[in-house]
Amino acid sequence: MLLCSIDDLEPGMAVGGSVVHPGRPETELLRPGAVLEAVIIERLRRIGISQVWVQHDATADLDAAVAPQLSAARTKIYRRLKESFGKMAGATISAAAVHDYRMAIMDLVFQLISSRKYAHLSHELLGARGQLFNHGANVAFLSVLVGLEIETYVVRQRPRLAPEHARDVVPLGLGAMLHDIGKTQLDRPAREHHEIHPVPEDEEDAEGAYRRHVELGYTMLAESRMPATARQIVLNHHQRFDGSGWPDLTTLTRGRREGPQEETEIHIFSRIVSAANVLDNLLHGSPDGTSPTVAALGEFAGQRFDGWFDPVVRDLVVRRIPPFPIGSLVVLCNGARAVVVSPNFTQPCRPMVRPLPDTRARGGGELPTIDLEAREDLHIVQCAGEAVEEHLFELPPLKRRTWSQPPPLAESA
Repeated sequence: MLLCSIDDLEPGMAVGGSVVHPGRPETELLRPGAVLEAVIIERLRRIGISQVWVQHDATADLDAAVAPQLSAARTKIYRRLKESFGKMAGATISAAAVHDYRMAIMDLVFQLISSRKYAHLSHELLGARGQLFNHGANVAFLSVLVGLEIETYVVRQRPRLAPEHARDVVPLGLGAMLHDIGKTQLDRPAREHHEIHPVPEDEEDAEGAYRRHVELGYTMLAESRMPATARQIVLNHHQRFDGSGWPDLTTLTRGRREGPQEETEIHIFSRIVSAANVLDNLLHGSPDGTSPTVAALGEFAGQRFDGWFDPVVRDLVVRRIPPFPIGSLVVLCNGARAVVVSPNFTQPCRPMVRPLPDTRARGGGELPTIDLEAREDLHIVQCAGEAVEEHLFELPPLKRRTWSQPPPLAESA
């Protein structure tokens, strides 16, 4: 399959992966195998579809990277949250609801493990700015993915637990899924705000109200039988590694702890969700709309967020979440069109690509690949119809013992 821009679609092409509504991810517009017609392409364009997977003979060997089971698992979480948040009249979460959430997270964990080879290659998350259920599903997916990828580090950060319990990421997924549950008790300006975006002058009061959502969410889950680590995520996902985050825990702990947490005082699960939360807001929370993945990752890796995140978690995110996923149609600086065939964990913006003599042709077969890291004269300028040249970034050399074999650090379970 090939991930194409809407402008690259032509009548007669067959859809490769499900096409879902951009504002309602539970609504499937086209199923795999559907043949595109001119009127259908125009309808997709009108409702805001910008990219579509299409079948292509020259990329058949890459089809497994789309991992449709993962999309289904994420959509299940989205539906659970949408139903719950839509009915949120009170200020508590029932034990029955938590059980349903747990089952959805367990399904996601199963699909991530069974599709581990391709899990980190997913090309996009659910969109629609301002919808808490979209954001919760995205952050759950990213958090569980990261937790599984740095399993060794997670276990070492929870030394009080036996390894088989320390590596259990279901509580991580639950806390990530519901990290913003407290926003359901806020008015719209505060609910749609996020600390990485400026507050409009006419909504300056939203900042103070917005900060209350962590304590509100923590209280809402008090009688829910939610695992303690999951509740801690809800309370502490805005704590920063350098100690500049919030909330101030002085009152909440009755003086046992003063100020915000820092470094390994912050539970490893909260550190993971903190990073996933910011990344998804960079991807989907901009007032200007969805940002290209490479732009969001470049900003996430930049100086603006120095000190915010656990360095091990941050390094994993920028190296394992691909700016140009497998199967993406890209344009190189020499005008050649190609498909991404393999990620590059050293320099993510320089993946392996396969030239396509004609992306609209039905034939072709496999062509030699180009390692963009070895070709300084070539770089990607467009991906699936989006201009990306200004967003390309470089990372420092990959250090040994960063996230694959991290040093042991003391941390509470």
